Amino acid sequence: MKRLLVAGLLGSVLLSSPAAAQTAAQDLPAILKPLGLTDVEIRPKHGDRGRDILGTLPGGARIEIELDRNDRVEEIEAADRQGFPASGVESLIPEAVRANPSYPGDGTFRKVEFDDREIELEGTHHDGRRFEAEFLPTGELRKIENR
Repeated sequence: MKRLLVAGLLGSVLLSSPAAAQTAAQDLPAILKPLGLTDVEIRPKHGDRGRDILGTLPGGARIEIELDRNDRVEEIEAADRQGFPASGVESLIPEAVRANPSYPGDGTFRKVEFDDREIELEGTHHDGRRFEAEFLPTGELRKIENR
């Protein structure tokens, strides 16, 4: 029994080690590699519905990324109320959206949702005003609410 307990504890230490985190980072889909995530945790969803990726952006913001079963990004969400810099996930935002003058590229995002029809952004402008915006993948602004 003691051997089993020691083996279990050793296994949990090894899984939480930097080497395990590095292995998790190596298991990221190619689309997420440009984000430079560290402290990566990969959690499978129930059934065959994809997986959740938790990681830390280079600036220190902790995010959760939901992937579908084909490793397409469905959602990025801040792991805390501080949000994450728009620049930290810019590689995932279509160029046409980033080129739109209404795109809050100097802001902080709390959530980004992707689907085939639109990209939804929630966050805070650089001046502290909150926003919710919807863009078409072609870059056209559908709606923006500033508060």
